[in-house]
Amino acid sequence: MNASEVHAYLNSFNNFESQLHKLRSEDFNLHRIHKFLDQAGNPSTHLKIIHVAGTKGKGSTCAFLASILQQAGLKVGLYTSPHLHKVNERIRILSPENINSQDPYAGSISDDEIGLIVNFLRPILARIQNDGVLITYFEVLTVVALCYFAKSQVDVVILETGLGGRLDATNAVNSSIAVITSISRDHTRILGDTIGKIAFEKACIIKSTHQNVVIAPQENEAMEVILDRCKEFGVQPIVVNNDKYDGIKIGLKGRHQIINAATAIEVVNILKTKGFNISDGAIKDGLEQVRWPGRFELIRKNPDVIVDCAHNDASAKTLSETLMQEYPKRRVILVLGISQDKDIASICKYLNNNATHIILTRAQHPRSHQFIPEEGKKYFGNKPVEIIDDLPKALEKALKIANPLDVILVTGSVFVVAEAKSYLSIKQC
Repeated sequence: MNASEVHAYLNSFNNFESQLHKLRSEDFNLHRIHKFLDQAGNPSTHLKIIHVAGTKGKGSTCAFLASILQQAGLKVGLYTSPHLHKVNERIRILSPENINSQDPYAGSISDDEIGLIVNFLRPILARIQNDGVLITYFEVLTVVALCYFAKSQVDVVILETGLGGRLDATNAVNSSIAVITSISRDHTRILGDTIGKIAFEKACIIKSTHQNVVIAPQENEAMEVILDRCKEFGVQPIVVNNDKYDGIKIGLKGRHQIINAATAIEVVNILKTKGFNISDGAIKDGLEQVRWPGRFELIRKNPDVIVDCAHNDASAKTLSETLMQEYPKRRVILVLGISQDKDIASICKYLNNNATHIILTRAQHPRSHQFIPEEGKKYFGNKPVEIIDDLPKALEKALKIANPLDVILVTGSVFVVAEAKSYLSIKQC
């Protein structure tokens, strides 16, 4: 198969990511992925895996950790989701060879490598599906990633959960270190309607007496659930004290990123006890040189255009605080597009603290919420609000009304950020 045929084949699988607003917990299980992994030869068997779950900060924590380990001279397999532009971004190998690359997705798996692995997996998938088992898009990508990392003989693998933890495809493999980042309300139809229920789903990546566990600061309800899970397996976790690392310099904006960086450092400290040679210099350079697109990312100047994948109320609150820190006296034009399955009222409540002019829009994605005029006043009071369903037109309007000292903030979903970055990069060429 050529590249387009490979991607068409991948896209033929049931993609839960485009249906999350319709799905419930019973749609998820590990039976499919276990069967697939068994028939694929269990590629994760000899991999040293760090498994990361959480609501906020798990992607940034993975990025910090991978950057540090790369600076230490290690070959690091990194599996994250979703992608912004191309699915290859999800499966990367960070190594000394690409350490100086300016590409934020350096080390992404090539189309040729995906093709080779898919050709190997295709007859296996055919047999499984002939038995009536419908493998999902994310499950296929997870196995592709594990096969690629095993084939490439990476030193360590960092796996970010896609959704939740207990029934996430990444939880079909064993990890030596489990990491729980900040937990808040999100995907409540699937994960539960309380912090405690969501924390339980995330905490289920803790499943062995042999694991080390690192826990980022949590609300009391979440922490209690996670600690109970640790006790169940006789694990003594490390609870991150971000104040201990308050003075560190990092390459991502926002005080919340200090927590994610501190969490990564605690994982590194565990790896040192397991024989990994990671210097203080590697930690310093890794934190400062990390790149993680779509997280309070400045993509254009005069006026400054910031994109941020704030997708729930807790993320919106953090984004609002970061915006106040970085641009305390600037007028903010908000370009906002949100997915249907989100707490739209809470997200708007926090962003209303910053916004002077609001443009409500939507991404070209089936989960995108279509705003109606009544919502403008409901969520933003008497502030000027307009609805422009076409994102490029919404961006053009924001650029037209913005002064050079204004800030245009594009946020609300990964899909909006991805489309905005693509459109504005083409426009500047």
